[in-house]
Amino acid sequence: MSRVRTAIAAVILGILLPAPPAVAAEPAAPPLAWGPCSDVGSRLECATVQVPLDHADSGGPSIDLAISRLRAADPSRRRGVLLVNPGGPGGSGLGLPEYIAQLLAGHPQVLQEFDLIGFDPRFVGRSSPATCGLVGEDIAILRWPGAAGFPAEVAQARSIARRCAAHAGWAIPYATTADSARDLDLIRAALGERRLSYLGYSYGTTLARAYVTLFPHRVDRFVLDSNTDPTVSGRENLRAFGPNFERMLWLFASSAARNDARYGLGRDARTVRQVVDELVARAEDEPLPVGEEIFTAAELRTLIFRMLYAENRFDYLGRFLGIVRAGQPLPADLAFMMNAGRWDTPPPAPADNAVAAYFLVTCADDRWPTEVARYRAEHVADSRTYPFFGPAAANISPCAFWPEVDRSRMRSFTGSRVPVLLINSVGDPATPYPGALATRRMMPNARLVTVPVSHHAVFGEYPNACVEEAAVGYLLSGRLPVRDLTCPA
Repeated sequence: MSRVRTAIAAVILGILLPAPPAVAAEPAAPPLAWGPCSDVGSRLECATVQVPLDHADSGGPSIDLAISRLRAADPSRRRGVLLVNPGGPGGSGLGLPEYIAQLLAGHPQVLQEFDLIGFDPRFVGRSSPATCGLVGEDIAILRWPGAAGFPAEVAQARSIARRCAAHAGWAIPYATTADSARDLDLIRAALGERRLSYLGYSYGTTLARAYVTLFPHRVDRFVLDSNTDPTVSGRENLRAFGPNFERMLWLFASSAARNDARYGLGRDARTVRQVVDELVARAEDEPLPVGEEIFTAAELRTLIFRMLYAENRFDYLGRFLGIVRAGQPLPADLAFMMNAGRWDTPPPAPADNAVAAYFLVTCADDRWPTEVARYRAEHVADSRTYPFFGPAAANISPCAFWPEVDRSRMRSFTGSRVPVLLINSVGDPATPYPGALATRRMMPNARLVTVPVSHHAVFGEYPNACVEEAAVGYLLSGRLPVRDLTCPA
């Protein structure tokens, strides 16, 4: 064990928080019909759990939730289930257990002791998927205004809201995160477990907080990585993407400038940034050919946006931009870039499913401003200050025109004394560090592990012995660190 790992282990193993009170047994759920699902994962088996469409009406219409399982490698040591969620909202998690198993390959004890359980949240993927009837360039979460300007964006946002109401009106009243948290507890019961362990990233931390609020006595070991801010509105969170991703773009530009021999984008950050802007401008005039594919300006912007989520994606982005600038086809190891600029959902779900589900949840969870003048003013200001990402981040949202949702049954997260482990990087552009600090203040028995890098999703995604020691140690023993940790980068 390295000196860093040894030192961290000494801190981590110092505290075992008291176990929660015993949980009363509940009637046994009917056994699940597990079957192979090789199209999801070669080692996975899948099943369907039926849950009420409206949790306030358990005898009413039901919907199907698709779940997957990677069994514990050592049944004799099996502790329970570890539900995993990739974030979103709108993200499919059905194939996630195999990916998590790859991330945790260096920690086989976790795979020996837990069944890894993936799931598609309600209205996502194979869980009674929703659609807004969107096609083509309408399938997008972030939109950069075109030549027609902001008035066209207002009309487009209103049109998307109307189409969602027309196609997914049956789902809109029941798409809140609180509804999904209640689904999680029914999944727990269907699996025959008294308590739930959980690993969630990004929006998955929002879902975790909802579960902790509604079912604190069912919580076993919860790891929340890249924490959303429970004190910030949906509109404020989205606008923050402007400055955060503008910073990441400059961070990338500086990194690329130090590696000009590899990327050919320029020897200083300003030159690299100019090359990026020029490529987007060219794509606005005419889509850029890349081998047999082409990239529109919207696809190019979206691809850049996604590659700026984490520092360890910079090399992919640098190589991609250098190849596009040189007019060359992509090599095999960058072929995934062909889809990185699109928001489409693969079959069998509708092509706009991920986008539709995102709007259903985002617009339901929060009250969004409805004043068009406010959106216009913020859009103008952020476009001037953050020219690359401000126009999209501050653009008007379909949520401004969303049907009214009954939020009376939603319990907002105001704090909890349930012990959980929080993980966040200091420079996370999508779930900024203040969100982790706010969550930590509201959860006095939690512990926060901080990493001084710019990376969205840390545990397993950003190699770090200190983070892994804390998270794996907690999952296996139930022991949280004695105090909050700041790990070396």
